Amino acid sequence: MKGAKKRPVLFIVTMLFALLFLSPLFIAFMNSFKPLSEIVAAPLSLPLEWAFSNYARAWESIKLPSVMFNTTLITVFSVSGIVLLASMVAYWSERHPSWYSRLLTKALVLSILIPFASIMIPLVKVLHGIHLSNTLPGVIFTYWGIGLAFAYFVIRGAVLSLPRELEESAKIDGCGAVGIFAVIVLPLLAPTALSVSIMDLFWIWNDFMVPLIALNNVDLSTIQLAINRLFSMYNSRWDVALPALVMSLVPIVAIFLALQKKIMGGILMGAVKG
Repeated sequence: MKGAKKRPVLFIVTMLFALLFLSPLFIAFMNSFKPLSEIVAAPLSLPLEWAFSNYARAWESIKLPSVMFNTTLITVFSVSGIVLLASMVAYWSERHPSWYSRLLTKALVLSILIPFASIMIPLVKVLHGIHLSNTLPGVIFTYWGIGLAFAYFVIRGAVLSLPRELEESAKIDGCGAVGIFAVIVLPLLAPTALSVSIMDLFWIWNDFMVPLIALNNVDLSTIQLAINRLFSMYNSRWDVALPALVMSLVPIVAIFLALQKKIMGGILMGAVKG
């Protein structure tokens, strides 16, 4: 009975927190339909004048198709590389335990503890030294290095739960290490890999710092860099920036809503033995 009485209270508290966290998105959405003067004068009110032309101006001002293409390209290759590398490393370290696999695990733990601000200058120098500065591959490789540790620990938990019998049967049938990983291990890791992919997708799609320090070419701008260029010391184009922000959120929100059950299932699978 006591548990039943607590459920409505818990539901109300949860809804209040949900509304609190969603309110900035709602405010941004409503302001995206206002003229600049109305955004400045009354940012928390509903639009008095619906300026639907803001979206057309945002599309043209930041060259949305171009920056969305760059952002999509970076995100797809970065996420794919992170998940594939993390899966290979997690599988190898768990199936071949040794002193160097344990050393690798400890090194990955330490890499998570290093703040990104402390490696910004060395990162710029390294990218310049290997001639990947101001290139999309340079940004992608940077995301691989930053995202590998977290993905490794999530996927490692899923690897621990995989039955070894399937791999042994494949070996008896003459399947090599690469074949076992590609045909058996990767499909079994798919739910966890999907969860990691979605979390990294949100991070990379909305990230600002890595493109800021690695890209100086306007033609290679991501959506976040393009929106940032709408603001300067003497000018703030909120009537263009907010519609651009809303349009940039549409793809990842749609992906999350479509795959939210699989995302949570994959996270739980990776956490059971992790």
